[in-house]
Amino acid sequence: MLSYLARRLLTIVPVLLGITVIAYFLTRTIPGDAVAILLGTQNDPVVAAQLRHNLHLDQPVILGYFDWLGQVLRGHLGQSIRSGADIGPDLVQRFARSAQLSLAAIMLAVLVGIPAGIAAAVRRNRWPDQLISVAALLGISTPDFWLGTILVLVFSLQLQWLPPAGYVPPSSGVLPFLKVLILPALTLGLQIASIITRFTRAAMLDVLTQDYVRTARAKGQTQRRIFYGHALKNAAIPILTVIGLNFGFLLGGTVIVETIFSWPGVGNLVLTAINQRDYPVVQACVMLFAITFTLINLAIDLLYGLVDPRVRYS
Repeated sequence: MLSYLARRLLTIVPVLLGITVIAYFLTRTIPGDAVAILLGTQNDPVVAAQLRHNLHLDQPVILGYFDWLGQVLRGHLGQSIRSGADIGPDLVQRFARSAQLSLAAIMLAVLVGIPAGIAAAVRRNRWPDQLISVAALLGISTPDFWLGTILVLVFSLQLQWLPPAGYVPPSSGVLPFLKVLILPALTLGLQIASIITRFTRAAMLDVLTQDYVRTARAKGQTQRRIFYGHALKNAAIPILTVIGLNFGFLLGGTVIVETIFSWPGVGNLVLTAINQRDYPVVQACVMLFAITFTLINLAIDLLYGLVDPRVRYS
């Protein structure tokens, strides 16, 4: 496993290098001028030229890329064009908030999706299976922005049970933190729960037709032992795959939900940076998303061996 891990880490290097190229050059294609946005109505040509020189925006793109890459390799993500502050500390803080939201959403999705998928597979073609399948299809088809808006209207404006938006750190108390966490976590988690439900159902149905399941039934083993001791364990790899992929997408794809609920995470940061043409912040966020996604994929691949002893790393 150690040699496999070393090879995988080496393959991550060219992937991340390619991400730096894409992030830098595509960011430079964003319409608009960061200097013009900074100066606003006081856009004096002399001042603009000086500011553009100070921000290294007047140098050729290829030189700017290597200058930025050198800073990244030294562990410095650069400074925000808008505020002039170092990007690193703010990005770490916002990533922690996005991770809190993503972890809550994926935990909700797993706790709902796996039992629902098992229940649908066990009762195939009966009313529980049909009900769960319809609910899962509705969950997948419902856009995040619509679901978030409906949850705010019902639970915040009508029932007044939960705050409509905002963020409270966990250090301020568990209950206040959970109150602001529930609605955005539901908005993200319900759709992923629907995806996990469908994958779990399909994986379980495939496993339940195998010979060893029929043999276990012939030996008189209980249904619980067959479903959870044999079938679920062998269906775990595709379920783990979809959980890992969706968790990676969550950490980098919470822009809409964070905007709706004013959650000060990385998604909110990158949207603001794009609107302000704050190129270094956008590039740093893209790099963070890429690193997180590749590491989560690597962790899922390593978990395969723990779940299924037949998996060999070569």
